[in-house]
Amino acid sequence: MSRREYYSTALAQSQGIVPECLSLFEIWQPSMSSTELFEVVRSTNALNLDSERRLRNIVIEGFGSRFLREPYSDAAPSLKEIFAHSSDHSLLKQLSLLYAIRQHGIFFDFLTDEYWPSVRAGGQSIRTCDIQLLIDRGLVSGQLDKNWSESVRKRVSSYVLGIATDFDLLDASRSGDRPIATWSLHDALVLYLAYDLHFMGGSDDEVANSPEWQALGLQREDVTLYLNRLQNQGHLIAQDTGHLCRIDWKYTSREELAHVLIS
Repeated sequence: MSRREYYSTALAQSQGIVPECLSLFEIWQPSMSSTELFEVVRSTNALNLDSERRLRNIVIEGFGSRFLREPYSDAAPSLKEIFAHSSDHSLLKQLSLLYAIRQHGIFFDFLTDEYWPSVRAGGQSIRTCDIQLLIDRGLVSGQLDKNWSESVRKRVSSYVLGIATDFDLLDASRSGDRPIATWSLHDALVLYLAYDLHFMGGSDDEVANSPEWQALGLQREDVTLYLNRLQNQGHLIAQDTGHLCRIDWKYTSREELAHVLIS
């Protein structure tokens, strides 16, 4: 079972860590494991952290688990190029969001089951109790091995709200409710995700129907519109009826795609 299909408390160990990802991609070299990266960062104090535990959480449980594990590690060299050479901070933050969604099952389901339905319904805020209900459903569906204590439930709920705030999906608030922020999906992230799913071996239909689009706020008909937009921009040729999809891919490697995203 993939990480996305179960709930854990791993959000406690690292949340948005966008500035840290920028620094770590600069240090990381292809073929370097997360443990090797940790040793380099620790020896040089590159992140300027006094706590070794916090450093381990960021480097191994955060960065390493998101970018350096299968099936996503093949993308790490091209992501290094994008993070090193793109000046578009919004794109880099949304790329980090994508890989955080892939790492944390409870965050993925929070977005698909709570956040985006609330946005579409005109909701103004997300409440802690919304996360509690999500945890209850995860327990029933088997995404949670055993029930969490009340204190763990509260902590995980705060972590979910915290990472959503880190990625600008929610506004910061001192109360239990977090206001829903105005957030727009970056066109370049749509281009990246479509090709990333393709490079990972997904069929054209699997690319168009990936649940990861839902976690980014797109319904199936929205994906069709975005594929048409990418076609108009010359990135691919798509024949998508909403039920069947055929795509002719212009770029043949991750390196080629990275060059397009950087330029």
